[in-house]
Amino acid sequence: MAKAKQAIILTEKQRRILSKLHTSHTGQYRYKLRAKIILDSADHRRTKDTLAELNIVASTVCKWRNRWNNASEKLACLERDEIKGIEYERAICEILDDLPREGTPAKFSAEQICKIISIACEAPEKSGLPLSHWNLPSLAAELVKRQIVGSISTSQLHFFLKSGRYKAP
Repeated sequence: MAKAKQAIILTEKQRRILSKLHTSHTGQYRYKLRAKIILDSADHRRTKDTLAELNIVASTVCKWRNRWNNASEKLACLERDEIKGIEYERAICEILDDLPREGTPAKFSAEQICKIISIACEAPEKSGLPLSHWNLPSLAAELVKRQIVGSISTSQLHFFLKSGRYKAP
Protein backbone atom coordinates (compact mmCIF):
# COMPACT_ATOMS: atom_id res chain seq x y z
CA MET A 1 0.00 0.00 0.00
CA ALA A 2 1.36 3.43 -0.96
CA LYS A 3 2.24 5.81 1.82
CA ALA A 4 0.09 8.95 1.81
CA LYS A 5 2.13 12.11 1.35
CA GLN A 6 2.07 14.61 4.14
CA ALA A 7 0.89 18.10 3.18
CA ILE A 8 3.40 20.93 3.35
CA ILE A 9 2.13 24.20 4.70
CA LEU A 10 4.41 27.22 4.36
CA THR A 11 4.31 30.50 6.19
CA GLU A 12 4.68 33.66 4.14
CA LYS A 13 8.25 34.10 5.41
CA GLN A 14 9.18 30.51 4.44
CA ARG A 15 7.61 30.90 1.00
CA ARG A 16 9.47 34.17 0.43
CA ILE A 17 12.84 32.63 1.37
CA LEU A 18 12.25 29.45 -0.66
CA SER A 19 11.21 31.54 -3.68
CA LYS A 20 14.34 33.65 -3.29
CA LEU A 21 16.50 30.50 -3.16
CA HIS A 22 14.73 28.98 -6.15
CA THR A 23 14.95 32.04 -8.40
CA SER A 24 18.47 33.11 -7.39
CA HIS A 25 20.84 33.41 -10.35
CA THR A 26 23.91 33.06 -8.16
CA GLY A 27 22.63 30.53 -5.61
CA GLN A 28 23.72 26.95 -5.32
CA TYR A 29 21.90 24.53 -7.59
CA ARG A 30 21.05 22.16 -4.74
CA TYR A 31 19.17 24.93 -2.91
CA LYS A 32 17.35 25.96 -6.08
CA LEU A 33 16.23 22.39 -6.75
CA ARG A 34 15.22 21.56 -3.19
CA ALA A 35 13.40 24.87 -2.71
CA LYS A 36 11.44 24.19 -5.91
CA ILE A 37 10.46 20.72 -4.64
CA ILE A 38 9.15 22.20 -1.37
CA LEU A 39 7.32 25.03 -3.16
CA ASP A 40 5.70 22.60 -5.62
CA SER A 41 4.62 20.33 -2.78
CA ALA A 42 3.16 23.25 -0.84
CA ASP A 43 1.27 24.34 -3.96
CA HIS A 44 -0.20 20.81 -4.25
CA ARG A 45 1.48 20.32 -7.60
CA ARG A 46 1.43 16.74 -8.78
CA THR A 47 4.62 14.87 -8.04
CA LYS A 48 4.89 13.54 -11.57
CA ASP A 49 4.80 17.11 -12.94
CA THR A 50 7.63 18.11 -10.61
CA LEU A 51 9.59 15.01 -11.62
CA ALA A 52 9.22 15.82 -15.30
CA GLU A 53 10.10 19.50 -14.92
CA LEU A 54 13.14 18.97 -12.72
CA ASN A 55 14.25 15.69 -14.30
CA ILE A 56 14.58 13.90 -10.95
CA VAL A 57 13.28 10.67 -9.44
CA ALA A 58 10.35 10.27 -7.06
CA SER A 59 12.56 9.29 -4.13
CA THR A 60 14.23 12.71 -4.31
CA VAL A 61 10.88 14.48 -3.97
CA CYS A 62 9.85 12.20 -1.09
CA LYS A 63 13.16 12.69 0.68
CA TRP A 64 13.00 16.49 0.63
CA ARG A 65 9.30 16.62 1.42
CA ASN A 66 9.91 14.39 4.46
CA ARG A 67 12.98 16.35 5.51
CA TRP A 68 10.97 19.59 5.40
CA ASN A 69 8.08 18.11 7.36
CA ASN A 70 10.46 16.71 9.98
CA ALA A 71 11.93 20.19 10.44
CA SER A 72 8.59 21.99 10.59
CA GLU A 73 8.61 22.07 14.40
CA LYS A 74 12.07 23.67 14.42
CA LEU A 75 10.90 26.30 11.93
CA ALA A 76 7.78 26.98 13.99
CA CYS A 77 9.98 27.61 17.05
CA LEU A 78 12.14 30.02 15.06
CA GLU A 79 9.03 31.86 13.91
CA ARG A 80 7.71 32.07 17.47
CA ASP A 81 11.07 33.44 18.62
CA GLU A 82 10.79 35.97 15.79
CA ILE A 83 14.12 35.03 14.26
CA LYS A 84 14.51 37.25 11.20
CA GLY A 85 16.54 37.84 8.10
CA ILE A 86 19.70 35.97 7.34
CA GLU A 87 19.51 33.82 10.47
CA TYR A 88 16.14 32.42 9.40
CA GLU A 89 17.39 31.91 5.86
CA ARG A 90 20.40 30.01 7.22
CA ALA A 91 18.04 27.77 9.21
CA ILE A 92 16.13 26.97 6.02
CA CYS A 93 19.37 26.30 4.13
CA GLU A 94 20.42 23.95 6.95
CA ILE A 95 17.28 21.93 6.31
CA LEU A 96 18.03 21.89 2.59
CA ASP A 97 21.65 20.85 3.14
CA ASP A 98 22.93 17.31 2.69
CA LEU A 99 23.36 15.28 5.85
CA PRO A 100 26.98 14.65 6.84
CA ARG A 101 28.52 11.56 5.33
CA GLU A 102 31.06 9.29 6.92
CA GLY A 103 33.63 9.32 4.14
CA THR A 104 37.12 7.89 4.41
CA PRO A 105 39.20 8.21 7.55
CA ALA A 106 41.49 11.21 7.77
CA LYS A 107 44.96 10.58 6.35
CA PHE A 108 46.67 13.16 8.56
CA SER A 109 46.41 13.56 12.31
CA ALA A 110 45.84 16.92 13.97
CA GLU A 111 49.41 16.76 15.28
CA GLN A 112 50.79 16.25 11.75
CA ILE A 113 48.74 19.17 10.46
CA CYS A 114 50.07 21.42 13.24
CA LYS A 115 53.63 20.43 12.33
CA ILE A 116 52.94 21.04 8.63
CA ILE A 117 51.69 24.55 9.37
CA SER A 118 54.58 25.18 11.76
CA ILE A 119 57.18 24.22 9.14
CA ALA A 120 55.38 26.30 6.52
CA CYS A 121 55.82 29.30 8.83
CA GLU A 122 59.58 28.71 9.13
CA ALA A 123 62.00 30.29 6.71
CA PRO A 124 63.30 27.74 4.16
CA GLU A 125 66.87 28.93 4.87
CA LYS A 126 66.53 27.29 8.30
CA SER A 127 66.36 23.95 6.47
CA GLY A 128 69.36 24.81 4.33
CA LEU A 129 67.34 25.51 1.19
CA PRO A 130 68.26 28.40 -1.12
CA LEU A 131 64.69 29.76 -1.15
CA SER A 132 63.27 33.04 0.12
CA HIS A 133 59.89 31.41 0.74
CA TRP A 134 58.34 27.97 0.48
CA ASN A 135 56.77 26.60 -2.65
CA LEU A 136 54.50 23.60 -2.35
CA PRO A 137 56.80 20.96 -3.90
CA SER A 138 59.74 22.07 -1.69
CA LEU A 139 57.55 22.05 1.41
CA ALA A 140 56.20 18.59 0.58
CA ALA A 141 59.75 17.27 0.12
CA GLU A 142 60.83 18.82 3.44
CA LEU A 143 57.90 17.24 5.29
CA VAL A 144 58.81 13.81 3.94
CA LYS A 145 62.52 14.42 4.71
CA ARG A 146 61.67 15.29 8.34
CA GLN A 147 59.45 12.19 8.48
CA ILE A 148 56.35 14.17 9.48
CA VAL A 149 54.40 12.48 6.69
CA GLY A 150 55.08 9.50 4.46
CA SER A 151 53.87 11.47 1.46
CA ILE A 152 51.68 14.46 0.78
CA SER A 153 50.41 16.01 -2.43
CA THR A 154 50.85 19.66 -3.22
CA SER A 155 47.09 20.00 -3.56
CA GLN A 156 46.62 18.67 -0.01
CA LEU A 157 49.24 21.10 1.25
CA HIS A 158 47.49 23.92 -0.58
CA PHE A 159 44.22 22.94 1.07
CA PHE A 160 45.74 22.95 4.57
CA LEU A 161 47.61 26.20 4.14
CA LYS A 162 45.23 28.28 2.04
CA SER A 163 41.87 27.44 3.55
CA GLY A 164 42.90 26.79 7.13
CA ARG A 165 40.37 23.94 7.12
CA TYR A 166 40.97 20.24 7.29
CA LYS A 167 39.02 17.08 7.90
CA ALA A 168 39.52 16.30 11.56
CA PRO A 169 40.06 12.63 12.47
